[in-house]
Formats: sequence, C-alpha cells, structure tokens
Amino acid sequence: MNGPDFSPRKMQFKLSTTTVSLDFSPLDFRQPILAGELADALLYMHRTLDLAGGTAYNYRSAVESLLRGLPTSCPRTVSLGTKDGELVEALHEWELSLVARYSRDSTLPSKRGRQIRRLIQVHEMTSNGVSDSVLAWAQGRVLHRGGDETPLDEFSNAERIAIRDECRRRIRALEARLAIGRRLLAQGSTPGPEGWVRACDALWAIRHQGRSPGPSIDADAIRASENGVLDEVGEEFGSDDARSYGGGARVMRRLMSYLYPSDTDLVAFRTLLQLETGAAPEEWSRVTLGDIDTATDAVHVRLHKARARRSRTVRCALTTEGRAGWRAGDLVRRLQAATEHVRSEATDIGAADADALFLTVHRTSTRNLRVRAETFSRRPFSALLASITPGISQPYDARRLRKTVKSVRAAVLRSADVAAGDDHSVEVYQRHYAQSTTVHVLAGAAINAAQQQVFARVQRGPVFVNAPACSIDGDQDGTVAAAADAEVAASPSDRAMNVARCASPYESPFSPAGRLCEHRPSMCFACPNAIVFADHLPRILAYREVLRNYENEMPPAQFASVYGQQVANIDQILDMFSHEQRDQATRDIQDIAERVHVPLSQRGTHL
Repeated sequence: MNGPDFSPRKMQFKLSTTTVSLDFSPLDFRQPILAGELADALLYMHRTLDLAGGTAYNYRSAVESLLRGLPTSCPRTVSLGTKDGELVEALHEWELSLVARYSRDSTLPSKRGRQIRRLIQVHEMTSNGVSDSVLAWAQGRVLHRGGDETPLDEFSNAERIAIRDECRRRIRALEARLAIGRRLLAQGSTPGPEGWVRACDALWAIRHQGRSPGPSIDADAIRASENGVLDEVGEEFGSDDARSYGGGARVMRRLMSYLYPSDTDLVAFRTLLQLETGAAPEEWSRVTLGDIDTATDAVHVRLHKARARRSRTVRCALTTEGRAGWRAGDLVRRLQAATEHVRSEATDIGAADADALFLTVHRTSTRNLRVRAETFSRRPFSALLASITPGISQPYDARRLRKTVKSVRAAVLRSADVAAGDDHSVEVYQRHYAQSTTVHVLAGAAINAAQQQVFARVQRGPVFVNAPACSIDGDQDGTVAAAADAEVAASPSDRAMNVARCASPYESPFSPAGRLCEHRPSMCFACPNAIVFADHLPRILAYREVLRNYENEMPPAQFASVYGQQVANIDQILDMFSHEQRDQATRDIQDIAERVHVPLSQRGTHL
C-alpha cells in the first residue's frame, strides 16, 4: 500500500495582470496528509472544471487559511478519512474563528467555509476516502452568513470630470518629463573621470549604467543633486536634501521618472481608457501589443476577461485634427510612446512581459532594473483619487469607473438597456449595474413619463351630454350624433353591455391598437372614447350599486385596491347630473338593475 504523497504540488495561476507559479508543499504545514489531500482536490478542480486563475488562487488561499488556522489539538496525522470526530471539531473551531479575523460585513468567513466544503466533496467524488462525519460536515450548511455586501455605486458626474482632469494633468506632466529625458539622453554620453558634471550625462548613466554586477551610481546621483547639476532636469532636485535618510533613493526615482512611467502614471492611462470605453479594469490590464491593430481612423484592441472567459474587440477612435487628443485610440498611442524606453529595456534584458501594453520598470535593492507588466494594485489608484480636491467619494475602486460610464450612457441615451451594451449578460447587468443611482433615477423618470402619457390620454374622461340620445340633432358633432343614433337603435342586450356609448371600441387607450376593448364597463368612466347621455344615468346608478354590493363582501383594503378608482370615476360622472335627475333615476333603478352585465373577469377574486 502506498503511503501519503508529501511531494510539492506545482500550481500555476493566470491572474489579470500576470501568471503566478507557486509550489504547494504539504510538509510546510502541521497536518501534511490533510494538506496534500486538499491540494490534490484543488488541482483536480482547476484542471477538470477549467477554473479561472483568480478563482483557483482564492481556493488556495482558503486551503492555507484552514491549515494555518486549525487548533493545535488537531493531530498531525489527521486526514479526511479519519474515522473519529477530531477533524470535524477542528474544522468547526476554525470556521468559528473566522468571524474574529474579518469585519462584521465581510463575506470571507462564508466564502472560506464554502470553498473548503467543496474541496472535501471533490475529494470524495474522486473515489478517495472521506469519513462519514467529515462528509456530513461538508454537506451541511455554512456556519456564517454571506455578509451584507452593498453594490458599488458609480462616481457622480462631477467626480468623473475631476478624475478625468486629474488623469489628464498627470499624463501631460509625464509627457513633459519624458520629452526632457529624451532631449537630455540624446545629448548625453558616458560620464568622464570628473563624474556627473552635466545633467545629460546623468540621464545617460541612469539609462545605461549602475546595474549589477557593475559599480553603483547612487553616490554619483547624490553628489550631482547636491552640486546643482540636476537642477537643469527639474527644480525639485534643488529643494530636496539628497543626503537625508532615503534621499539617494528619492533622487534615483525622480531621475527614472524622466525616462520611465511610474505605476501611478500607468493607472492614469488605464483610468482614462476605462472612461472612454467602459471596459472593466482587468480587461485593459491584460492587453498586449499583439492585441492592438492600428487602422487609419481607429485602433482596434482585443480585450480579454479571464473570469468570464470572454474576448471582444473594441474600436478606439482617433482624433483627426492632427493633434494629441484624448480619445481611446489617442491614449493607446500616447501610452505606447510613453513606454518606449521601458520596452527597449525589456528587449535588452529579454523580459517575459516585454509585449505588455502597461509596462513599468523598478530598480531593485540589488541594483537591477526589473521590467514587468504593471500589476495595478489598489494603492496607486487610491493615491490618485485621494489627491483630488474636493474629495472623491469612497470606496476607491476602479470597478466604479465602468458603472460611471454606463450611467453616463444611460443619461445621454435615455435608455438603460442601450447603456448596458453587449459586453455582459442580462443577469450581470441586473445584479450589478441596474443598482446605480443614475439608472434608478432614469428608471423613475421612465415610469413617470409612461404614467404621464397614460394620464394625458385618459385625463379628459368621457364626453358628457346632459340630454336624452333621442333629442340629439344630427347637425351637431358627428361623433356625438353617431353615438346618439347607436344608443337609440340599441337593443336591450346592447344596453345591458354598455353603461356608456363608445365612440371607438377598437382604439381603446387601455388595449393594443386594433383590438376590441376588453375593459368595459370597468374603465368606461376613465376613457376619452366614452360618451354619456342622460339615458345612461339609471344604468350608471345600477352599476354603482353592483360595486357597492362587492364592498360588503370584500375587506376594505381589497375593495379599495380593486374597485376604489372605479367608484371614484362613477361618482365624478354622477356629480354632473342634477339632484332631480339622480332622484328620478333612483326610483326607476329596480326595473333595470338586473340588465347591467358585468363580465366574469371583472367580478373580483371574492366571488
């Protein structure tokens, strides 16, 4: 029988901006057998279910959280197949401890519990031994609730403009620095024996020297700053004490900013590209030079979203006036120009990320220049937004930019559906994007507009003619005269069906055009097509009496909801008749009450 496998497991995760390769060694944990079992379940899930890199990485984090959080009373040799309840008790204690490690509204305690349960179930499904008690725990309910997660709202329009302007200001400053750097670099050469006596030679040395195993240039940079040599590059060098603590590192970073864009500069570019295209932050973060296709009037960029396993091509328009514009295509070109020296450095050292669009360079403590694709951590974006005055609302989350763009589109196009676009599913839109303030306001405005259209069509109500139909002269209004003739010629059955005469039964405001109205008599007294003659008064009173009988059989709230508006409309028509007319009709009502026909569909749920 083979013993437990304690060999390291090779794990590779393709994240949004980079690929992480990590070995998972079971012997690094106190319970190595359990660690190996969970690692094998994770690898099986990652391979067979085609998990996204970020999802698999989160599962690994859950495994490490469990293995490092198990109580010391849990035996070292414990496994998922252990028969006694020691592992279940340890799992329960670990899950209980999660609530103390995270904030009250965090979703991680629930998420970690679900992830470990799923890994145990996968281990059992692959014909590996899992004890009944452990399997019962894995199939049970998660101990913690999911937390109250508030959907991210968009930035306000004023905040959007402030963010856009700050990003543009930073890019202008970057391009101005790079222009100075290019000019000085073209003039510079290898510094002579006297050291850095010219600013152009200092920039040349930053670009070509100071790499391990060669000699350090930190002391030369400090002396050049102290002697005022670097004042030609920028005024900020003269105002900083280069010999203070960390002064040399500040001088080096400042000199490098004249050759290479910083992480904050790249965040400014990505932020503007998001505002221009409405794409998700991870879509732009993964773009490579191979994804870019330049045409005459636009730049076509292929965007990838790993978690959704979706790729799409967006058209990034270019400014045609022959100037440096701020449209998406212009930003892509300006970003490529800004990373010119970084890309040359990447080619020289054979960096693996040389084709990344967002490329940056860092100087390590061992005097090496490390070229890599920008990881876009939260810190640079948060720092960018925190620098804006007046302050930007929190949280500082780049995903809010995508909602902001869709909200602006909804406001401009007056359509939330059009603003949603075709870059995500309807379910995702309803769950995440329909929650934004602008979409809520637009939805309310749309409802109000629809209500106003309906009210405008029905607010006139029926036409009231306080005279018998037989007395209407044919020389009067043609519609009224035709209705009067129809009323005079109506049979008893016709009269029982109509508490008012309809001028256009196929053009009801309450039914689709061309369909015979299905809402009489309930909506007749709110319809502009209805014409009421004095002949209708007894039938109106009879219909009102029918509704009042319903009131005796229904709860007040139900009656008010179903028939309240009809009674109000009838009372409004009855007020147009004189007291004498109503009294006479009341005396005659017994003769005609049974002739008022109410369709079954309008007789209420109480019957």
